[in-house]
Amino acid sequence: MAVMRNAPFLRVLSEDALKLLAFASEPVDLRPRQSLFEAGDPAEGAVLVLGGQLRLFGSAKGAPPRVAGVGQLVDEIALIIPTQRSASAVAQTTCELLLLPRGQMLKILEEYPDAAQKLQGVLARRATAFMEDVAAISKRLNDPSAS
Repeated sequence: MAVMRNAPFLRVLSEDALKLLAFASEPVDLRPRQSLFEAGDPAEGAVLVLGGQLRLFGSAKGAPPRVAGVGQLVDEIALIIPTQRSASAVAQTTCELLLLPRGQMLKILEEYPDAAQKLQGVLARRATAFMEDVAAISKRLNDPSAS
């Protein structure tokens, strides 16, 4: 529960809502170099790293692999919309993971509308920040003297 509580995307949930999500989640243990999923696979929810390190790669051509450690949520957007895995995931170390199902998250957001509203705010802020980053990059590409 403590790890779930500290994941930024899940902070909008009350203690009771977190318990409901934890109860519906599936624990998974991986050995080093064991694959969890491939980029492009359907994502039925997010993955929370409870212990160890999960190596993520293949999300963009030429992008270096990333490592998700304790408390990080992988493919968090899959908690609220149907999507595909953004990267392939392989255990870098022995891993303890929790597979958080989208279906349960959607039920929780229906039952706790205040959490849904807070989550909408989080997503709106992220989208705004993303668009500002894209605009800044576009400006630099179109006007090299602006850097």
